[in-house]
Amino acid sequence: MGLFTLPAAMSDSCLLPEFDAQETAAIAQRLYALQGPMKLLHGERDLNYRISDARGKFVFKIANADESLDMLDCQHQVFERLRRERVFPLIACALESVNGKQIEILRDAHDRKHYCRVLPYLEGRIWSEIAVSSSELLLDLGSNLARLDRALSGFAHPGLERPLLWNMETTGVGLAAYKPLLANDDERQLVEHFESGYLARVVALQDQLRRSVIHNDANRENVIVNEGGTRVTSIIDFGDMIHSWLVLEPAIAAAYAMLEQPDPMASAEAVVRGYHLGLALTESEIGLIFDMIGMRLCMSVCLCAHQQRLEPDNAYLSIDVQQSWDLLRRLEPICWTDARDRMMAACSAD
Repeated sequence: MGLFTLPAAMSDSCLLPEFDAQETAAIAQRLYALQGPMKLLHGERDLNYRISDARGKFVFKIANADESLDMLDCQHQVFERLRRERVFPLIACALESVNGKQIEILRDAHDRKHYCRVLPYLEGRIWSEIAVSSSELLLDLGSNLARLDRALSGFAHPGLERPLLWNMETTGVGLAAYKPLLANDDERQLVEHFESGYLARVVALQDQLRRSVIHNDANRENVIVNEGGTRVTSIIDFGDMIHSWLVLEPAIAAAYAMLEQPDPMASAEAVVRGYHLGLALTESEIGLIFDMIGMRLCMSVCLCAHQQRLEPDNAYLSIDVQQSWDLLRRLEPICWTDARDRMMAACSAD
């Protein structure tokens, strides 16, 4: 798929399923025998409720109407793979329903089909609760992502072959469509600054980049850490998983690691170094990480403008947006060669 090829069936829907708490409770009890206090959890595309049952805490998930059964099955297969290989201390594998199925089918009031499932609720702190991430935590994050990607090496599933707005390889489509939604010319020019570097370097070298299945979204809401904030205990939300450039994994995590930090480049370097120590990156890959960080941040602000237009009441869609703009402004003066040299040095340090 080319950088500027519009995916034929790319969905721009982020509308949450329309089931109220009472309906959801009844469905969870009927299909999964879950009963107890419920708490609504944030979600970009899925309706998520934490249910405190006598057996423990679980997350009941109703998928967006556009979510494919293949992609949900793909996620479940990955969870089992990670469990077998003991990739993280905590891994949530799908529960079976009273019918012996991991995935059940619902219909809403408009007769739209939705898939639902249940995962164990993983206890711990969310990375976003840590105001300043230590180098120890960021190194461990990179290490855990490397371990994840080693476990996913060779994995394939038809569910991964679908259009995705968060696909960096087709990012030119999203930016072209959604830049006009930005608030002003200054914001558009800032995005175009990073876009030009990405097009000049990443696109030119894309054939040199290794490909694999990656998580593709290690943001601050998708990483669970220990109480001390020094170790990663799990990575969640595999809904944006994709087969793409391997180096995107540490680059995406590094972009989020830089948000609101006193020394953003040092934070990014720690993530990249942790990843490199667990799964060695090539010089070509390391040299493109800064461009990929910038492009991920640009995708975030542009896609947010698009999604907020579709669903202005979904607060989850605006998480980290202002912080992303602030970071883009801090990164704009940094020379690409200086950033590349710092990443290289981080990966070669003893």
